[in-house]
Amino acid sequence: MQKDSPDQTKGPSLLALLLVGVFALCLITGGLSLVNKHAPKAIASKDRHVIRTVAASPLKGRTAPVDPELLKIGETTYNSLCAACHQEGGTGKAGFAPGIRNHDFLALASNDYLRNTIRAGRPGTAMVAWSALSEKELAGVIAYLRIGNEGYVSDLSQDPDREIAGAAGKGQVTFETYCASCHGPNAEGYAAGGSGPGIGLAGFLSVASDDFIMQTVKHGRAGTAMLPFVGAKGLANLTEGDVGDVIAYLRTLPGKPKIAEVKTDVSPDPEAGKMHFDANCMACHQPGGIGKPGFAPSIRNSDFLALASDDFIRKTVKIGRLGTAMLPRPDLSDKVMGDIIAYLRSAPTIHTANIKVDQSKKVAGDSKQGHDKFQAYCMSCHGDKGTGYVSGGAGPAIGLAGFLSVASDDFIYQTVKLGRVGTAMKSFIGAKGLANLNDQDVYDIISYLRTLN
Repeated sequence: MQKDSPDQTKGPSLLALLLVGVFALCLITGGLSLVNKHAPKAIASKDRHVIRTVAASPLKGRTAPVDPELLKIGETTYNSLCAACHQEGGTGKAGFAPGIRNHDFLALASNDYLRNTIRAGRPGTAMVAWSALSEKELAGVIAYLRIGNEGYVSDLSQDPDREIAGAAGKGQVTFETYCASCHGPNAEGYAAGGSGPGIGLAGFLSVASDDFIMQTVKHGRAGTAMLPFVGAKGLANLTEGDVGDVIAYLRTLPGKPKIAEVKTDVSPDPEAGKMHFDANCMACHQPGGIGKPGFAPSIRNSDFLALASDDFIRKTVKIGRLGTAMLPRPDLSDKVMGDIIAYLRSAPTIHTANIKVDQSKKVAGDSKQGHDKFQAYCMSCHGDKGTGYVSGGAGPAIGLAGFLSVASDDFIYQTVKLGRVGTAMKSFIGAKGLANLNDQDVYDIISYLRTLN
């Protein structure tokens, strides 16, 4: 038998070592390829405000995966409170509400920017303060807005500490030439009939840095009417100096009176009322105030307007309807409210209601029997305990304090007696009524409703 050579007895051959090395190299490169294939597409940046991570987390450094439960809370909250204005999926609507799921907007808007805007609202616009949201609901909404941007890498960045110098006088001329057509003559946006948002209002300028505005004007917003305005490829070939002047002008506006003082003896203006209605009320109450079953009541219905005094409408708007999407709007001036009411009452109608309500009338009824009758005849539309749309009802919430604090007993009685023409609310009293109830039946129901208040 032939003896093994010294090399064969001491270890593997050179060929074997080479094969092992090649195999190891394949493992390493294959592993790296696999990691690269599935890793988030993050790009390093010196600017801590650059948002360039694809599967970005809205909560912790934009790198951690989003909690599905938090995302669900955010989607539910968004659909309940935000979708009416910002539309399904946050796409926005020109002349009404901006797109808040736009890639370029979210690249510039930090979580603090979004959080402060939601918490404080935008005074002078339909964006009311949502200060009652919990921190988890707020974080969920932000997560929901950001989660739709996987696969999109934005090159936009902004430095929130950058201050840009400019000449306000020159900026006013530039603004009026290139910006006013969309953002309104005083940068008040939708409230002045503009197709773009109010970039001259304090609510925007308090959260938008100079560089936020600069980068928006410089790069535009993909998929919107806001195109780039800077450079040879820009819509107006502006320089960064021109934009700095515009920013300086905008910064002068929050303290600048935009609307002259209105004399108290000026008659309400229905045309101005329509503009204010469209900006503040139409998202829920629909064009023309016709309402939408299961979402918001018709407030231009002739029967409703015959029953509702101007003071009823004014108080309802001022204090809102707690527990519903009808939030308090104490920011709307008496003049604006007068114009809105004039607009609501100006609609031509073939049905003229002649109803008188005795605001001082108090009815006496049995609340226990009223509870049974409410469940039999009213609950199917107005929801359990009169909570309305919140509990899936097709009719408004008539058991909440916001309604019961302004609706007199006779207001409720006349509504049940006469119904609302053109709506699902039919008459319920007498032989021609939907349920042939008598007056005492309705008094019992009213007494039950008052126990809910």
